[in-house]
Amino acid sequence: MNGLNLAQDLACRLRGHWRRSLVAPLWGRSAILVLPRVVDDEATARLPHRAPWCLGRESFERLLLSLSDIARVVSLATVMQPHHQPQACIALTFDGAWRDDLDAAMPLLDHYALPASVFVSSGQLQRARGDWRAVIGDGLWQGPHARRIHDALGDAGLPLPPAPPAQRDTAYSRALRGYLQQLAGVAAHRLEAVTDYLTIELDLPPPHIDPFSIRRLENEGLIRFGTRGIGVAALEGLDDDAIRRQVRRSRLALARLCREPLPVFAYPDRNPSARVRRIVRECGVTIGLARQGGWLSHRDDPLSLPRIPLSQPLAQSPGRLFDYLLGQL
Repeated sequence: MNGLNLAQDLACRLRGHWRRSLVAPLWGRSAILVLPRVVDDEATARLPHRAPWCLGRESFERLLLSLSDIARVVSLATVMQPHHQPQACIALTFDGAWRDDLDAAMPLLDHYALPASVFVSSGQLQRARGDWRAVIGDGLWQGPHARRIHDALGDAGLPLPPAPPAQRDTAYSRALRGYLQQLAGVAAHRLEAVTDYLTIELDLPPPHIDPFSIRRLENEGLIRFGTRGIGVAALEGLDDDAIRRQVRRSRLALARLCREPLPVFAYPDRNPSARVRRIVRECGVTIGLARQGGWLSHRDDPLSLPRIPLSQPLAQSPGRLFDYLLGQL
């Protein structure tokens, strides 16, 4: 971090602590947060190519304590009800039922008795497809299968990754981050095809929570499950019939798996269009969650409620976190 970034970071932290001394800035407010994937190893989570999309266990625990200090952490059903309490109400959501979350995040939520909602891509529960960022990024970082991954990417006509140094270091992790950002612009079906191939070719373990664990977590009462479609690609690029299949089949699959699935649909899209919202409503959905936005408001469209995304840097500082949340008002 250079001098300017360090000064800006310090200013955010100090401003956040100062804002917390004001009179009830979040009185009566409610928000839905969307959390990154939580992994057990903190050092791995902080690598540049992983930090944008995951948290370490220690960072996640620090985040839970910071949120509990400034707000009441409540269920998704509760957060959508109006209230007049001095503390804000906040609901926690995860997109993707990752085994990492089962091992690292769920025990902490249970320890602090904090509810959360997990939105599942039902198609990923039926096949051992990993997340393309993890399969490609972590595979290149760890090294043993880097050549096979490189060749698979080339055979698929995708951009080739940066050449690895003799010793993996932070500079190479930053280069991988840039490469993954480049891949994010590739058509989703091409990334999925390569990911499927590598998952089988490298005999990777299933990355998602198994159905038995979903049922166990639901029975314990703190975790509820909803759906976000069959796959992870944005719905906007699909035709009307394909969107209907995504919504209806995923809701049916979750109804077979869970005793009380959430009657909420989480869009894989950051900002679902009017067309997507209309089709989702025709499928019987009355509440939908987007992947961007701020605090809840009575003016929000119930089929596109905003969520506030959190990241690794925000988890490190209560002051910076509070400043960020107030900036979403």
